[in-house]
Formats: sequence, C-alpha cells, structure tokens
Amino acid sequence: MTKVQANYRIDVEVKEQAYQVLDQIGIRPTDAVNMLMHHIAMFKELPFRPSVPNAETVKVFDETDAGKGLNRHDNVDAIFDALD
Repeated sequence: MTKVQANYRIDVEVKEQAYQVLDQIGIRPTDAVNMLMHHIAMFKELPFRPSVPNAETVKVFDETDAGKGLNRHDNVDAIFDALD
C-alpha cells in the first residue's frame, strides 16, 4: 500500500496531552493516526476511545506480568470450580 504524508493542525496543548497518553499506552502518534483512519475507512464511523488504565489496573498488570496472583488450572471445569 502506498503511503502519503498528511499534515493536520491541532492545538498545542491537546497535542502535548495526547502524546503523553499515547506514550503511557505505548502507541506511537503515527500508529494512532493510522489506526484511527483505518477504523474510519473500514467501519464508516469513529472508533471507541481507549483510555489510560487507572492505578489499580496498572498494579494488577504489573503483578500478573511478574507471575504474582495467578491461578493455574488443568481444565475449564477446574476454573469454574474455583469461581464457586
């Protein structure tokens, strides 16, 4: 697919805030714009708005990434048994 450069004018403060959020999510600004445009082209609508996870969610992500607080089960039935 051929790529073209597109220029957009946005408010300086909005850009700075958005770049901070994208950095927290781990998405480059160029990728975010491409994702937006692909979604609009495919679905003919604006996408849902992803957000930065709150502190509690980040803590759980960090813990599970470190292997803490995980429950392992041999099969689906064991998972449901553990939920009771």
